[in-house]
Amino acid sequence: LLGDEIIQLCIGDSFIDPGVSSVDAYDEDISGNIEIISNLNNSSVGSYTVTYSSTDDNGNVSTIDRTVNVDVCVSNLLSSYTVSHDCQINLGFMAIDLIASDQSIVEGNSSTEIIIQDFNQFIPEVVANVDGIDITVPENTFSVGQAPLLISLTISGSGTVSDTGNEIVIDYAWNAGIIGSGTCVATYNK
Repeated sequence: LLGDEIIQLCIGDSFIDPGVSSVDAYDEDISGNIEIISNLNNSSVGSYTVTYSSTDDNGNVSTIDRTVNVDVCVSNLLSSYTVSHDCQINLGFMAIDLIASDQSIVEGNSSTEIIIQDFNQFIPEVVANVDGIDITVPENTFSVGQAPLLISLTISGSGTVSDTGNEIVIDYAWNAGIIGSGTCVATYNK
């Protein structure tokens, strides 16, 4: 093999094969006889194999494999999303959506951080971390409203990204103190 035995790609990245060479028992270059068989799908998360096989003039066969891992990267998530959810705070006389129906994801301050913008009418953004298909929303605490109706709201959650990177599902937990607490599910679609 030329290059690395294991190659990492983000969804949608092109695979640029570093190549392979083959020499027969007489030190003759038979690289022109190499056949490549691959199940690589760079549009879906997975671990794929590229198999290189060469046959010399005497019928001797040699094979070697390269692994290509396709994963979700922060760059795959940067977009606008339509959000469907069951996230509401019920105040008795009215219900307030905890999550806006249109949000955007932008890059955060590290290679694994994203910022969910336009989270709701009170919260401009929520920070989250990406690890492959897993998303973690660490505890974010906000002050909502104005005195004397100032509420401390805490939001956290965890979820997953679909194999194609087009959908995110996050299970949120929220706590608004004396108003209540709960859990809900939000589905983000590009």
